Amino acid sequence: MLLAGPALGADADAGKGLAQTRCVPCHAVERDQRRNIADAPPFEVIASKPGFNSELLAFSLLDPHPRMNVTLTRREARDLAAYIGSLAK
Repeated sequence: MLLAGPALGADADAGKGLAQTRCVPCHAVERDQRRNIADAPPFEVIASKPGFNSELLAFSLLDPHPRMNVTLTRREARDLAAYIGSLAK
């Protein structure tokens, strides 16, 4: 029996584009990029946290963003989580 998690079939390239258009006002979405909001963690830091799990991140991204009116579809959440996961060192 195969279990399909949210990250299955995710498109990190699409997630990068989404991050660059919707997340960059606060977060550093690429390596070595400056961020505008000091307490908004860079995506690279999120990806490098011990126990990082793109499936859990995708699920949590479905909740409304606490500081902005950013709502993601399931596909967008999976793609964005895949992109963030690709930044892990």
